[in-house]
Amino acid sequence: MRTAFAAAAFACSVSAHAAEPVVICSVDDRSGAAADTGTQGYQAVQMAIDEANAAGGVAGRKIKLVAYDGKTDPQLTATFASRCAEDDRALIIIGGNPSAPAAAMIPIATENRIPYFMLSAGTDSLTDPPAPYHFRFGPANRQDAAAIADLLAKQGFKRPAIINNSLPFGTDGARATTAALKKKNITVVAQQTYDVNATDLSPQLTNLREAKPDVLLVFPYAADGARVLRTARQLNMSAPVIVSRSALLDTLRRLAGAASDGALIPDTVDPARPDVQKFFADFNGRYGPHQPTLYPVIGYDAAKAALQVIGTPPVQKALDAGDLEAARKALRDGVEKLTQFKGLQGEQGASYRFGPQQHHGSPDEKWYVFVEVANDGARLVKPDLAKFKPL
Repeated sequence: MRTAFAAAAFACSVSAHAAEPVVICSVDDRSGAAADTGTQGYQAVQMAIDEANAAGGVAGRKIKLVAYDGKTDPQLTATFASRCAEDDRALIIIGGNPSAPAAAMIPIATENRIPYFMLSAGTDSLTDPPAPYHFRFGPANRQDAAAIADLLAKQGFKRPAIINNSLPFGTDGARATTAALKKKNITVVAQQTYDVNATDLSPQLTNLREAKPDVLLVFPYAADGARVLRTARQLNMSAPVIVSRSALLDTLRRLAGAASDGALIPDTVDPARPDVQKFFADFNGRYGPHQPTLYPVIGYDAAKAALQVIGTPPVQKALDAGDLEAARKALRDGVEKLTQFKGLQGEQGASYRFGPQQHHGSPDEKWYVFVEVANDGARLVKPDLAKFKPL
């Protein structure tokens, strides 16, 4: 009798655990300087979870999304990450677009042994080993830099100038691009750094203009990037312009207006892919019109990867036993086996590549396209590279 009672109690316990939703935590910047990136990433995570729940959940379990706005504040972001790990008992944390808030979550993930999926934070070193529990889905700055250097070499540019803000994204992007250009035997003729809050950028841009560059490379955030482009237009700088991925943000292009037209931007989302077109049709139908950029796509891909691994037997076994620590470890181990995870980034057929010593998933090949700004900053279009040449 006791045996039968114990078996029944165990079955009820397993059933109770099975009925509990799996918690995914989103910590990102939906206000502050990076509001566009954080909002779009969060919305895409929500969309992926809603799709899974509408299909019955993952292995019969519903997925619950708990979300926090880190307000582009590293300390606040770290506090919310701790809440996810401890109070919310989340299985995984997804978020992190600017590098400083993203980096603030890494020690929290490590200490609590909770998988953390970083989105578009680009600083190269963020996923250098050891990276026990965090993974990156967006490209690193060195990959943006390599794509820019490849394009300049192919198009015949020889005299680039660089202007960047003083934040980690700007300085690391400028450093990585200078190194990538050097490998192509292209020397930067002038480089200027400015404070992100500076209102007058004419001294820096005047110095660059006097160096007579044949192309201007800009590494900004949104508002300061618009000031760079507007000031360059006012100073009659005629060199072609490439702006880092921050120009994919509607805010930068909206503030810059016509001053952003003609600028090229490296993107990891190919608008010609049918699955990308379907994603943005669904995303725009739900959240309003957006240009096809990497920010929502990375959130969606990260969530889809998490959902896929949650459904694997090792994670399900740990969840059945009510062992959250074991479930987190099993999820971490499962992500390391995603050696060919196909998402929406990159060219058709490209794959994320994770592994035990490879927690940065974006590959170096077949990952980039360039888009051009048009219609007073309102649209991103396919560029005519035959016209993107030194003057």
